[in-house]
This record gives sequence, C-alpha cells and structure tokens, in this order.
Amino acid sequence: METHAEPLRRRGRPGLGPEARDAVLIAAGELLSEQGASGMQVRAIAGRTGLSVGSIYKLFGDVESLMRELNRETYRAFAEHHRSALEACGLAETRVLDRLMVLARAYIDFVLTHRERWTVLLALPPRRHTESGARDRASEDALFAIVEEVLAPAAGMGDSVQRARIARAMWASVHGIVSIVLTNSVEDDPVADALAQIEMIVGAVVRDHS
Repeated sequence: METHAEPLRRRGRPGLGPEARDAVLIAAGELLSEQGASGMQVRAIAGRTGLSVGSIYKLFGDVESLMRELNRETYRAFAEHHRSALEACGLAETRVLDRLMVLARAYIDFVLTHRERWTVLLALPPRRHTESGARDRASEDALFAIVEEVLAPAAGMGDSVQRARIARAMWASVHGIVSIVLTNSVEDDPVADALAQIEMIVGAVVRDHS
C-alpha cells in the first residue's frame, strides 16, 4: 500500500521549519521513486505537501539543492542497509572476503530496489570547495567507512590511509560491475554474474594484502 507525504495543514502562511523541510524531502523521494528525475517538479512537490512553490524555493534554493539533500538521505539509507546486511548475516568472526561479498550483495539489492534514487545519486557528484560539497563528501565517507571497517582485520590493512584508498577502489570496481553487468549480462542470471565478477576482483585484493 503506497503512502504519500501528508499535506501540511494551512493555517495562514505555513511555517518553514523542520516539519516543512521533512515533508518536502518525503514528497520529493516519493516522486523520484515513482517517476524518476523527470518527476521532481516543484509544483508536484507543492501539491503533495500543501506548501507553495515559493516556500519550497525558500527552503532549498533550487531543485538541484533539493536533489542533493535527497541524495544525502539516500546515502544514509544506503549505509543503514549495508550495516543491517552485515548484522543479519552474523559474520563477525568469518573471512573478510565473506563479509565483503555480503556488502556486494547488499549493494546490488539496494540498487535494484531504489534504482531511480541510485541514478540521481550518480548524476550529481559533490561540488568542490563548497559547504554543500563537504556535506556530500561526509555522506560518502560514512558509506565507505563500512568497507574500511570490514577490511581492517585483513593482513596488511593497518595503514588507515591506504585502507581508505583500497576501500574506495574496491567500491568503484563494484559500482562499475553492477552498472554494466545488471543491464548487459549475457547470462540468464545477471545478479549471479555480477557477484561472480565482483568476487574475482574483491578476492584478488584480499589475497594481495594477506
């Protein structure tokens, strides 16, 4: 059963506090999931929230800034999804490779479930040397930190700077495989094909640092 952001009640001029901001983000997220980036129209968001178009612009400045804020929400959901996957599998004492593959499966699952939000996430890289860009990078770092934590027990991963670089390289590799294979695999099961290719790359990295 679908749920939508509940329109804010009008009592004179609506306030533009945290409640209004949250309502806009919820409505924007719904429209993005339902219609893709083309559905992210300010008038459509206004219709779902009960706010005026002008109020939405006052809250976020422009549509791109709204989408960037929504991306930070997506990063948080992404990170929560990955941590939950690790906890559910109870793999605290098992091989680093096994835990990395749990993260890979969680990545694929999130992409398949939230494809539109994932697409927008990739379309707006962080702005350099801006406060907004710093917030974007902090959201990315929180996600990469999960990979770094999983890598930490492996031999040769004691240098935190090198571990962070490896985590990002590994993430980029997984992202590239998922982006290409899920839509272009010649195999009957594209997910299994993607996981097999990911395990080849991730396994090589882990063995190289053992």
